[in-house]
Amino acid sequence: MTEPTLKSRNCRWIRVPGATDARGRVNFLELGKALDFQPLRLFWLHHLALDQWRGRHGHRESKLLMIAVNGSCRVHLDDGRVLESVDLDDPARALYVAPWVWHELTDFAPQTVVMVVASSLYNEMEYLRDYQVFKREVAELHS
Repeated sequence: MTEPTLKSRNCRWIRVPGATDARGRVNFLELGKALDFQPLRLFWLHHLALDQWRGRHGHRESKLLMIAVNGSCRVHLDDGRVLESVDLDDPARALYVAPWVWHELTDFAPQTVVMVVASSLYNEMEYLRDYQVFKREVAELHS
């Protein structure tokens, strides 16, 4: 199955392989195959208030892989040129978010759990939390 192409710079859908039998389904990620970076941090969002948001920032260095382990949400992407919104709603499909892409998660369904695989350890200095600073820096980077 071919995933729709994303317009945001260097972002893409990644199929998460799996297997199904009478007991249920298992999905997995393997380094060097679908995952092109060494994971250094895993975190998950859960017990999310339905009318709230998460994210609302960009990264200078971190690559992220987002997987809706349960439930669904909307992910809004902005690479400084293109704005797009996609549904994160299938544990067999992960969203790769490149550095220099502003991202915000909204519209959480009840009991949604989103796992995020990150290429770097937490470092507040590489976060872009002010949207105007993000816009300025990404424009300078790609000019």
